[in-house]
Formats: sequence, structure tokens, C-alpha cells
Amino acid sequence: MNKESLRMNLSRGRFLVIGIAALSLLGYGLVAGPLSGAAPESGGVQAPVELAKADLAQRIGIEKEQIVVESVEPVAWPDTSLGCPEPDTVYNQVITDGYRILLSHDGETYRYHTDEGNRVVLCGD
Repeated sequence: MNKESLRMNLSRGRFLVIGIAALSLLGYGLVAGPLSGAAPESGGVQAPVELAKADLAQRIGIEKEQIVVESVEPVAWPDTSLGCPEPDTVYNQVITDGYRILLSHDGETYRYHTDEGNRVVLCGD
């Protein structure tokens, strides 16, 4: 193999490595989201809170505006039971992102567990 041929093969190899690296970074960006470190939008928690308030209002027969939100904490639940498993029920064993929400009304505190979608569960102690 002559020097010119060797030089061409090395150049092609460099472009190949650079191309693979660029595609890898692009793929990571598409899967993981922006690399800027921007915080997620705060509106994502509002829907689960409103669902929990609506559920509690219906259960105890009040307007949801009478319910006080004591705290909202993001949680990665270990399965789809959202930390409140029912007896004799099988749950998918997948990490389920959601929230632990404490609501109160008239001196009583109610603990809700949610996913990031539309599931809310009133958990007893």
C-alpha cells in the first residue's frame, strides 16, 4: 500500500469516527432532551394536583376550592401501584414517575399518590 492510499484510508476513517460521534450525540439529544440543563416546566404538576383535589372534593362532598394543597413532592414509584398496593393485585414492575400530594380540609390531611398522567390514588396510612 502506498503512502497516498494509506493517507486516504486514514482520512476516511477519521470522517467515519467523527460521523459516528455526531450521530451518537444527535441521538442522545433526541432521547434525553436538551443538553442545556433547563428545568422541566412547572405546569406538569398542576394536572395531577387538580385531579387529586377533584377526587377528594367528590369523596367528602365539598367544592375543590375549599381544599388546601399542603405539599407536592416528585417521586419515582417502584411499580404501577404508586406506593399504595391493593391486596391480591399484580402491578407492573416499572419505575413510575409521579407525585406525593398532601391535601387538607377542616383539620384532616389526605395523602394522594399520582403518576404523571391521569391516575390518582388516595392512600391510607
